[in-house]
Amino acid sequence: MDFKIFSLLTLIFCSYSVTHVSCDCYITLDQNESLRPKLYRNIGTRKALVHTESLSYRLNENEVITVDCETRVLRPSQFAGKRSINCKCSGNYIYIDNHNFNSHFLIWCDAVKWNLYESSKPFSWCPKPLASYLLARPLNKIYEYLAAVCYNFDQQQILNLHYAAEYQTSLYLYPNRLQNYSPSVEILDIPNKFIPHRINPSHFKNAEVREWMQFSQYENHSLIQDPILYRKSYGKLGGLLELDWWPNLRLGNWRLYERALREHIEADKAIYDILAGTSHIVGVPSFEGACGENYTMVSVQYSDNKYIPMYVWQYLKSVKGNGTDVVVIGVNSAFVDFYKEEKLIFCTDICHKIDWLKSARSSFRYKSLGLIFCCDAKEVKKAQHLEGFPLPIKPVVAVAQLPPLPSNPVIVKYDDFNEPITEDYADSE
Repeated sequence: MDFKIFSLLTLIFCSYSVTHVSCDCYITLDQNESLRPKLYRNIGTRKALVHTESLSYRLNENEVITVDCETRVLRPSQFAGKRSINCKCSGNYIYIDNHNFNSHFLIWCDAVKWNLYESSKPFSWCPKPLASYLLARPLNKIYEYLAAVCYNFDQQQILNLHYAAEYQTSLYLYPNRLQNYSPSVEILDIPNKFIPHRINPSHFKNAEVREWMQFSQYENHSLIQDPILYRKSYGKLGGLLELDWWPNLRLGNWRLYERALREHIEADKAIYDILAGTSHIVGVPSFEGACGENYTMVSVQYSDNKYIPMYVWQYLKSVKGNGTDVVVIGVNSAFVDFYKEEKLIFCTDICHKIDWLKSARSSFRYKSLGLIFCCDAKEVKKAQHLEGFPLPIKPVVAVAQLPPLPSNPVIVKYDDFNEPITEDYADSE
């Protein structure tokens, strides 16, 4: 090949390479996952989510990336308060609006901060005198709602929590039904207002209860046991969401259930509105005054008016329709051998009918891991066995009568789970 032609081709190749290598633009993300924005690649009029596991993203020449914060941009300070910004790489600079930055561009978002507010009115599933709280945050002159808390001040313990569980790339983040409520008084300094408590045997005044409780060390942990949800939003609320867990249930079958639920949500792109709660009181056997092997069950009470819940439950209500509306109930007791099974399991167990529970349900009847059973939601409503559970409407008995005179139409109110509100619950509002 002629040397001049070879030299010319070499020069062209080198020039081409330089124009494509010279671009050195990087968006650098914070190590704290909660402060990282989402990145979207602009393709015409559409945007595609960029999946990156590293702490930096390299832009190509003339590429435009939209940086989107769930809250608002915190750094760089020139764009503080904005929800999203467009970054374009040109040469060795990143251009945003009329500003240009060096090629290694650090950006992070304001932390997601959820505040606790009293609700303007009681939740339909949280009748007075219990306290109705909203976990919310102001955003662009409106409120976003993370969850609703029904709290029992007499017992200083949560009764139930209404929240959403969704797959990680879902746009459905918060339960829509909370839009029917609005925040009023803000509760500041949550960890010091709702202080976690720990149990020790000296808290029990009853000698028999004190002796039994030496063999079962209950621990205080959050009602939210999904590690993704807890780490993202619910880990800094002090004792607000905490209850006394039997470790065998929490670390045994309940953990298996939570893992199976999370795998189902991610694999099937399922979304649930969840009402989670506690109900009833753990009892221990008392042989005082009994004959032979007879005994009665005595409620476990400590520190004047605190109780250990017998049941921990979740009502899963599918949002997309590709899930199963079901109530999953765990028995939070180390003393199940002293109960008749039909007294503990108060519904027809349907765990075996739920496909996504296959990997977990084989041990649900092992008492040492904490009993778990599943109920059809309609059966639970009919039984009215769980505190804080949405109740069914009272039946109306049809009777023969003359045609009524014209009157105002009857307005039926529905609770936030699309269930008709009973008279008792309606009166509480």
